[in-house]
Amino acid sequence: MINSAGVYILHLKIKNFQNLRVGKLGKYCFQPGEYLYVGSAQGPGGLKARLRRHLLGYGRRHWHIDWLRPASSISGYFYLETSEHIECAWSQFLIQELEASIPAPGFGASDCRSKGNSCAAHLVRLDQCIDVNKIRDGLPKVHESQVVYRKFTAQFQPDPGDIE
Repeated sequence: MINSAGVYILHLKIKNFQNLRVGKLGKYCFQPGEYLYVGSAQGPGGLKARLRRHLLGYGRRHWHIDWLRPASSISGYFYLETSEHIECAWSQFLIQELEASIPAPGFGASDCRSKGNSCAAHLVRLDQCIDVNKIRDGLPKVHESQVVYRKFTAQFQPDPGDIE
């Protein structure tokens, strides 16, 4: 991955109930389980900088995800290099096709770019195990580009050098 723009999904796990304040959205109770957060990286540094920031958890709280990250662990992430704003399409795919629930309405969707209809949220919770292939193959793509998934294991945890 180079410093290109793109869209990504963080695959998060929460082990215990978490009562968290999420910026101006308010306070929410996040149940244990698997979560997917959709974001975009169109600014300086692109995907590499944005994913590194989320993986390492540094910086002031700016985005909704910054409030959830300390209470969760990252299992992996999906990404697609593109300058097109397709994070809403990705979020809507997760909600509709995977029958995901929305734990905090509006989470991550403050600057939603959906045509006329704002997204319910860019954070979803899944009741079933995540099927990486189903997600990777079903996500809307741009110009036949390939969505990539990187998984973290007990032997492979994120650090600054993990993002190519």
